[in-house]
Amino acid sequence: MSTLPTPLHIERTALKTYVGRNARGAEVAIGSGDADGVFSPGELLALALAGCGLLSADHTIASRLGDDFGATVDIEQRKPADEDRYDLIASTIRANLGALDEAHVAALAERAQRAIDRLCTVGHTLDKGTEHPVVLQHDAALPQRV
Repeated sequence: MSTLPTPLHIERTALKTYVGRNARGAEVAIGSGDADGVFSPGELLALALAGCGLLSADHTIASRLGDDFGATVDIEQRKPADEDRYDLIASTIRANLGALDEAHVAALAERAQRAIDRLCTVGHTLDKGTEHPVVLQHDAALPQRV
């Protein structure tokens, strides 16, 4: 039985090395945390959450700073030594807010957080949890070796 890849899929390219692809032609290298040139699954999770937050707040921030505002999101992850999970993924959106006074900075931060709370699907998913079944399926059309 041969099936075409779904629009969002991962292909194994070498030992513990994969490429994730979407239907729009984007690719991301995925691998273990000790390999060069790849993102670990935990890093991708953190990037997805932080990226979702910035995308959710983008319009709100742009309304005060302009459509061409620059921003960087710093991400902190914490993984308890005795658990195989992250108990913290924290994001800090950094932007040049020098044109705003303290009251406007506080108001913008509050509006940005409300936008993230309302719009960030990744955050909603992590907050509520999600099913994540995995199925192993035979596909004779795939190569036996990479």
